Amino acid sequence: MGNSLKALLMCGGRGKRLGMGEKPLVKIKGKPLIDYALDTLSVCEEVICVASPLTPETAAYLSSQGLEVFMAPGDGFIEDMRLAIETLSITEPVVVMSSDVVLLESILEDVISFYYSCESEAVALYSNGESGEKPVGINILDGFFIDREQSQSIFYISENEYVNVNTPDDLKRAEMMLDG
Repeated sequence: MGNSLKALLMCGGRGKRLGMGEKPLVKIKGKPLIDYALDTLSVCEEVICVASPLTPETAAYLSSQGLEVFMAPGDGFIEDMRLAIETLSITEPVVVMSSDVVLLESILEDVISFYYSCESEAVALYSNGESGEKPVGINILDGFFIDREQSQSIFYISENEYVNVNTPDDLKRAEMMLDG
């Protein structure tokens, strides 16, 4: 793909709502949740995984897979993302994705194309459906402008095209979505 980007895969959160240990390692159809996010991000030129002291087993798993792991303090999604962008000197557009999102990679290709065709510095992925408008957990932003609010466009998908896994019911929905 011509418009390839770096990606930050955020996998350092508490995952308390699911209550099954480190959420990125919870299995769906025999495969760790984080591997589905990595599949989605396969369209990116480089993936840097942002873990924290809250997810040591996830960090070890990712390192064993040969992936780059940035250890953030676990101060929160935004705080850890900002620290990673600043510390790694990412000064270009970057995809930021939560590790608990199951999404088909072809959708991410469409989002990246949309990013390059719009006039905004950032794009947020939202779903629009029966439960209203909700952020999906995937954004593209420009690391160069990390210290200020960026102009943003919204890319909409159906709430049937992704699952943000936070509960056991979400795990079941993700399995059904993956089964087609």
